Formats: sequence, C-alpha cells, structure tokens
Amino acid sequence: MKRSQIDATIARSIINAERLGIALPKWASWSPSQFAADADGVRRQGLGWKVVDFGLGDFDNCGLVLLVVCNALLDETGEPIVRSQQIGNRTYPASSFSRKFLFVQPGQTEPHHFHRQKERKDVTILAGGPVRFELAWAESNTKLSSRPVDVQVDGIWHSLPAYGSIILNAGETVTLPGELSHIIEVPSKSRDAILLETSTANNDSSDNIFPFITPSSTPVEEDAEPKYQVLGEYIVAASQ
Repeated sequence: MKRSQIDATIARSIINAERLGIALPKWASWSPSQFAADADGVRRQGLGWKVVDFGLGDFDNCGLVLLVVCNALLDETGEPIVRSQQIGNRTYPASSFSRKFLFVQPGQTEPHHFHRQKERKDVTILAGGPVRFELAWAESNTKLSSRPVDVQVDGIWHSLPAYGSIILNAGETVTLPGELSHIIEVPSKSRDAILLETSTANNDSSDNIFPFITPSSTPVEEDAEPKYQVLGEYIVAASQ
C-alpha cells in the first residue's frame, strides 16, 4: 500500500470515531515524532495503528484498520508475557488479554481466519454496520469442518449450519472461541462500522490462521511523509 493511502484510511477512522462520539487514545492522532519521549510503553506492549490488506492489494474489498489499545507485554518474538515484568525503572503489570478497535468500511471483508493460542474473543459492534459474521469450525490449518456451529450473541445461543451467517447491529456482541473460523464483512450498502474486540492475549504474528489465503507483507510505497504512528515502525524508545 502507499503511505498516503494508509494515512488517509487512518484519518477516516479517526473522523468516524469523533463523529460517532467514540473516544480514542490521545496518541491515536499523534505523528511519529510525537512518540519520541513517551513511546516505550506503547511500543513494548504492541499498541498502535495497523492497516491491513493481507497482501492482496485490494484494500477496498479485502482489508480493515486496527487500533490496538490494550495488550500484554510482548517479548522479542511477539509472545505475550502474562506476568509482571520490570524493565528499566518501570514495572509492567501482568495482563492476559488484549483490546483493539476494528474499523471496517462498506464493501470490506476480513477473510476466514481462526486462532489456536487466542482462546476467546468478544467482538462488539460499537457503531455503524450492520456487520455479517460467517462461521465454521476449523478442522485443520487449511480446511474447515462441516459440523454445525453454536455461537453466543449477548449470551444467547444461536445454532447455525457450517458456513452459516449472523448479522450483528450496533450494541450486539458475539463471543468467538479461538478455533471458530470467521469472516467479518460490512456489506456495501451498510455504513462504516467500528468494532471493539476484547480477547485473550496471543502472538499476532503467528496466531492468525487463514485457511484459504496466505497473507503476505509488502513494503510500504513511501509516496508521502507518515502522518500517523503505525505498529512496527517505532523508531525511538524512551528507555531500554
């Protein structure tokens, strides 16, 4: 993706949150240079923006924006550290969960994927949508099962066939076990959707399993100066 496209879609996410009265962390709108003095905690816990097109080069149809706002401390390999950790003169309290905003535009889809390390995630539709979830149990890393799916929405059980769908509106929450593969889609005639995902902590670099595609990461085309701090691009640490 081009840097200008990444910045434009982050700006759209910030504007939508402001318009809908959803408060984001103050650093969500900071430029990279504004993180120089205070970035250490943000960097070590893997917080910040991520714009994803899964390497398919079709962001308008297959992609989304994430803003990680709460996470366990991460080690050098991206594994969550679920015990208190002393780093320099700072103590990081133990955490076993993470929380992130998902910003999905009309017409966009996040392809079928599931997790083995992440045991559970709850996805709440904060605003916009409606949002469609297609569900099927994982049978292997490249195959989904034909067995029926039972899933909770706001604590109420729903029974679906394999690859069945549920439609969620603002205020509703779906609970997804780790090995329940799912598509997240905002239909083209819907509105921009903002979702909040709360989950058990995992290694995001290795625990997102896509049975039907092989996501890839391609270098950003630097056609503009970065306006926002993106995950994985922190340059300065406040303390070591």
